[in-house]
Amino acid sequence: MKKVLVLCVCFAAALVLGTSDARAAGFGIYGSIGGDGSATWTDDSSFTSSSSKVKTAHQGAGFVLDTAVARDSFFNYQLNLGYDKFTNKFAGSGSEVELGGLMISNSFGFGIVRTDGFRLWMGPEIRLAWPKGSQSGVDYDFFGGGVGPVLGMNFNLPGTVTFAVKAGYLLMNYEGDSANSFYDLDIKERLIYVNIGILFRSPGDIF
Repeated sequence: MKKVLVLCVCFAAALVLGTSDARAAGFGIYGSIGGDGSATWTDDSSFTSSSSKVKTAHQGAGFVLDTAVARDSFFNYQLNLGYDKFTNKFAGSGSEVELGGLMISNSFGFGIVRTDGFRLWMGPEIRLAWPKGSQSGVDYDFFGGGVGPVLGMNFNLPGTVTFAVKAGYLLMNYEGDSANSFYDLDIKERLIYVNIGILFRSPGDIF
């Protein structure tokens, strides 16, 4: 299942990038924060079955690519590739598990407003994540995937610089285990996040 998800996303990204005008793309960096997320940890091991409510938070940064930052195009594809810190605070004990790892998100946007200085778009997003971490001698290793709606705004400054904001609501599911215990873990999370990025447009990405 993991390989199928990864291959599907990679194929979709390659298809979009292969059919888009590379001269019209924008490249840059982004920072991300997830606010007051909630999740449920479930242990489905053969020895026990239990669940715990946790509060989650995300912080991340990385590389962003957008195929139509300022161009008068109805469709745009946005790729975010970076590191995501995934903090889980258990409601009962107050203990925390900090995870972190590679995150890839694929947004497929449709331009609602397209002017010289501003672009408003919305659409679906598919996210993949590989968070890992440890607590009290227990090592965790997860693979996660999720989908949900996103809304993006591009503010095109004079020259070739764009200030970009993206907000999303994702339903995430993580499957994992522990290398040194008998845990068989599943995390279901409702994630609300905001990305802020700076992109540099190519000369072709203009009206």
